[in-house]
Amino acid sequence: MRGRAYRAAGIVLGAIALLLIVLVVLVLRRTDQTLRTIEQNDPRRGPATATASAARGQGQPAAAQPIQESLPNALHDPINVLLIGVDKRPNPDDGVRSDTLILVHLDPQQKWASMLSIPHDSVVTIPHVGQAKINAAYAYGYTNAAAIYGEGTEADAGGGALAAETVEQFLNTKVDYIAQVDFHGFEQLVDAIGGVMVDVERPLLDAEYPTEDYGVERIFIPAGLQVMNGRTALIYARSRHLSTDFDRGQRQQQVLRALLEQVRARGLLENVAVLPEWADVLAQNVRTTLPVRDLGMLNGLATLARELKSDRVVQLGISPETVAMDAEDGSDIYWNQAAVAALVGRWLAGPQAAVAVETARVQVLNGAQVDGVATRVSDYLRAQGFELTDPGNAPQTYEHTTIIDYAGRPATLQRLANTLGLQAAYVLARPGPDAPPPTGAEIVVIVGKDYQAGWVGN
Repeated sequence: MRGRAYRAAGIVLGAIALLLIVLVVLVLRRTDQTLRTIEQNDPRRGPATATASAARGQGQPAAAQPIQESLPNALHDPINVLLIGVDKRPNPDDGVRSDTLILVHLDPQQKWASMLSIPHDSVVTIPHVGQAKINAAYAYGYTNAAAIYGEGTEADAGGGALAAETVEQFLNTKVDYIAQVDFHGFEQLVDAIGGVMVDVERPLLDAEYPTEDYGVERIFIPAGLQVMNGRTALIYARSRHLSTDFDRGQRQQQVLRALLEQVRARGLLENVAVLPEWADVLAQNVRTTLPVRDLGMLNGLATLARELKSDRVVQLGISPETVAMDAEDGSDIYWNQAAVAALVGRWLAGPQAAVAVETARVQVLNGAQVDGVATRVSDYLRAQGFELTDPGNAPQTYEHTTIIDYAGRPATLQRLANTLGLQAAYVLARPGPDAPPPTGAEIVVIVGKDYQAGWVGN
């Protein structure tokens, strides 16, 4: 699985969209037409007339009705922005597709941000489609924008809207705004600020990097601190060979942070007028549902970008190191939903939670009626770094091994789920009415009859 081949991912293209918007405050004050082009309506909040009827006509499940509640104020309230990197090259096999999905949580009052990368081979439920890889959401919404959201809906608006609906359902959290950018524009924008400084941890060799004509070329990026132009930065975050898509998600977030530091170092937030060519690049490559035509909003976002320190930016991603998998079928990944929820909790908690060390005592109970099993599992978990109390016996027999969190310890719950590889149905964030009371522990592991000695290396 570590060598899983992913299609070319485009870079933190969507993430760049939000940053670019706050960089062009002065330019866009003079170019209302650019603003009109960049800002687009969110079809999720428009008329719902076509949604259900179109779905029924195609024999597909209808998507949720468009959201009608008011949006949070991005200048005062925490907001979630879905950043979508789009590959719009004419691909005969896949058409237009989203290569990068990053959900960003911004807190303008506390001045911090948190990024969560979503691998595009994650299998989720897509409205109108059913179960499929998450990157199919944008492509389907793009192709069927009018059928899903009504006549007159632009293709890229439909793609962004369906991707947002899908992410909301997968992560069980709201997506307030959407920002998307094509990677051709990303290259031009990086070059416009003189490149970005990136510390490459280890050499990157890709003998099959995809070219514009769908061929391949050999790419080598040496280790060390270096200034990358737009194309090199794109390659660095886009390369998929000799690494995993999870590594690539980290590289994408690294480039985003480097771009923010370069923008601040050059004082571009205070003097954007020196880059008038950005207006045309933005108009061609960036679309967002953020209210960028509101100059107060632009100024507020620019202020946040100036004041946002690197230690106040949390970088997270869904990967086998952070979230347990329920199943893997070829390149398809089925994530444990309880573990996903725990990671989302960390994402929403911000930098304080990122540095805090969560402590939780774990007790193992024997619900399998196998002599000594609770002791063996306790010893194994202790060797993995968990804090264990004395093992005991469950009050009844359990068919399935189950984890129960009694005290709100999501990080430990997630680690246990990862370690034991349990299905989401048996990872409980709170005790049910029949749960046995813990003895001096915050989390209880009940070993069920499905226990196998191989779990603990015996």
